[in-house]
Amino acid sequence: MLKNKAYDVIKTFSPAELKSFELFIESPYYNTNKAVIKLFELIRKHIQKAAAKPLLEEELFTKIYPAKKYNYGIMKNLLSELFRLCEKFLAVHPHEEDPNIEFEESLRKLKNLNYRSLDKLFLAEYKRVEGRMEYSVLSTDYYRNKFRLVEAMYKFYTRRSKYTGAADTLYPMSIYNMCDIISMFKQDVAGMEYLENQLNTVPPVNVTEAFYRNFDFEKFLKDIKGLDAEHYDYINLQLRLMKLYNERDNVDNYNELKEFIFGSIKKFSNAEKWFLSSALFGFVLNRYILSSSKELLLEMGEIRKTQLANVKFNTEGLAPLQAGVFRNIIEIFVILGDIDFALEVIEKHLRDIEENKRKSSFSYAMAIIEESRGNNEAVLKLIRDVEFTDYQAKYSAKMVAIVAFYNLGYIEEGLSAIDSMKHFVKDTNEFTGAVKMNLAARVATLERLYKIKANPEKYSLADIIQLEETAVNYLAARKEWFLGKTAELKKLVRT
Repeated sequence: MLKNKAYDVIKTFSPAELKSFELFIESPYYNTNKAVIKLFELIRKHIQKAAAKPLLEEELFTKIYPAKKYNYGIMKNLLSELFRLCEKFLAVHPHEEDPNIEFEESLRKLKNLNYRSLDKLFLAEYKRVEGRMEYSVLSTDYYRNKFRLVEAMYKFYTRRSKYTGAADTLYPMSIYNMCDIISMFKQDVAGMEYLENQLNTVPPVNVTEAFYRNFDFEKFLKDIKGLDAEHYDYINLQLRLMKLYNERDNVDNYNELKEFIFGSIKKFSNAEKWFLSSALFGFVLNRYILSSSKELLLEMGEIRKTQLANVKFNTEGLAPLQAGVFRNIIEIFVILGDIDFALEVIEKHLRDIEENKRKSSFSYAMAIIEESRGNNEAVLKLIRDVEFTDYQAKYSAKMVAIVAFYNLGYIEEGLSAIDSMKHFVKDTNEFTGAVKMNLAARVATLERLYKIKANPEKYSLADIIQLEETAVNYLAARKEWFLGKTAELKKLVRT
């Protein structure tokens, strides 16, 4: 069976990239070895046919050299040469989804024109590139690329000792560079927040948090008030995003950001539409984890609808839709009772998920929809097809099964599932301390419900009322279901 780095790389090529690579290795500028071209053709045919039979080096050798006896050394050299060409291709051929392809090519062209003193061509190309760089207040690449473009002009002037012209580039360069620096710092702030609160990892020294804590945001904004509005708004946005990640109780900052982001959503790049709206969603989700409420669910629903209406997945700088995000979207609208919208999301966006996770995602989505319809046998059947690809998927699937067991009266099975869930929550390192406490409280509430159902004669009406109070804090997602079940138990317990 062929195990080779060249094969691994070629497997990832799209049909268009396979054609480009074919032209690449057939070019005498890069390759003159016809045997390597033949080797690539054989590998490509095998990949395109999706053949179940493994590819063997001996068979490849025989097809390339029909009259020769298999030679390990020759075959090794051919594969090494093919991998070298793969590496070269990856270096010079931009990924087809890279939004900066044209800009990077133009920047290289400007550098070469400058070095060759082709002034008229340089100035014409510069003007063309500058005209194509439309301002986008939320493009992460905009300010970095503007800096690099103006820097090319600065080098053009200094190479010709035109220092007056060079001086005219220094001020805009400082603005573009500062905007980019602040944007990068915001990304670090977001990264540290994710590291600590999502991955449950505390860095030994958080230099980003220290800098943020000692930076006077309001004074800085006051001092740059005279800056052009487009640049000032961009800097203000980045600083407000930093606050969003660090100040979880600052609802005024959230509302200000939401108004700005949603009000300008059409101006954003596709990737920024997602990243910025996701920052808003994360703020609301963190509050929901600590204090579940219908109002926060509605807020999350509004953000998700805005995202789905404006974002395109797996294109224009954005990756496929994450399976966990898909689960969350379906959960929110099922909880809110908007089953029609949940089904619409499945129909329109299931294909946006990575192909190997679609079946599992579909099964989970339909399981919670069937749960809302009262089809509990169908729930248990569907949930068996859910793969535990991550700890969040495992928790979600287990919770759905626990509710279905209760609805069907499978008390022993449900208590066994609850015991498994308790150990899972306790032993899983990925959950933060606050999340563990919240999840453990939810499981404990359901366990209490099960125990009262199993032996109602041991409990009183006061026990039920006390249990109902926990639904407000821990079971907002299934509050109506929970209160319906406690109402049934009130008829069974001691008065």
